Amino acid sequence: MLAELTVAAGVLLTAAAAALLVWARRLRKTVRRADWLLTRASLAVAEARRASITVGGSQLVDHLLGGVARNREADPDASG
Repeated sequence: MLAELTVAAGVLLTAAAAALLVWARRLRKTVRRADWLLTRASLAVAEARRASITVGGSQLVDHLLGGVARNREADPDASG
């Protein structure tokens, strides 16, 4: 009787361990995918931030040159 209970408990624990292993592997795959997506998003945000700074600088230059043009002074960068 005790031997059968021990074998049944061993089989049950082995099945539970196998199920836990499968679940952990799937979770690991999901986490790796999420890590990849977060890395890509981080790179995109960094690139957008760099582009924003560049555009912001260009807008500042355009604003300053517009102020020069409004004062009826020649724009040194204008062609012709």
